[in-house]
Amino acid sequence: MNPKIFGWQHLTFLAVYIVISCISLILLKIFVKKEKYQDLTIRIVGAILFSLLLWNRITLCLSAKNATYLIPDTFCGMTSLVLSLATIFGKRNNIVLHYVFYVSIVGCIATLVYPDFIGQNISIFYPKTISGLLHHALSLYLSILLCLFNWFVPNYKKSWALVVGFTCYITVGAFLISVLKLNDAFYIYNSILSGTPLNIWVIAPIFCALYLIFIISYEFIKRKIIKKKLKKETSPNK
Repeated sequence: MNPKIFGWQHLTFLAVYIVISCISLILLKIFVKKEKYQDLTIRIVGAILFSLLLWNRITLCLSAKNATYLIPDTFCGMTSLVLSLATIFGKRNNIVLHYVFYVSIVGCIATLVYPDFIGQNISIFYPKTISGLLHHALSLYLSILLCLFNWFVPNYKKSWALVVGFTCYITVGAFLISVLKLNDAFYIYNSILSGTPLNIWVIAPIFCALYLIFIISYEFIKRKIIKKKLKKETSPNK
């Protein structure tokens, strides 16, 4: 029987992933203190993510017998590519992260919880399946690690990166559809879940609403913490 969403193979993968991720992230936070080693760790994880995505895209090309699929045509696929390159070659808190971080968190959590591609073969270790799961899993892991090492710090002043990033993705999607003749890309036409209206023109406003809730809450909490810290520092000793 092929793997099913919330079947034993899916749940086992999630359990192993969560345990390994939690333990490794805690250990990295405790023992990797120097900035140069943190940078090295981020770049190594980024390189592994790039390798996993490349493996996944090659399996898709071989399956479809079409080299066009080497170019990521989904938000998660493109985000794994951009995130890996932004961490391998970019600096701390570079502007690219202010788009791909949010897409990675939302998209990868959604995909890992509901991987609609998991039933491609009788085994979860079928190359297309396991490579897809692994690049989503590592993209999410890397995004969390960016926060732990202060490689990424949310900033409402850089919200414009969301608009630019989204425009770039849709432009690539339009190229894939109109020039390379793919049926769809980045859910421009088709929904992310069959039978629902959830194409990108519905998902994008929902994503923006979630982002606004997050960034407003983040800035509010940050200012409260700063205000409390300043008050404590300026208050006379009793």
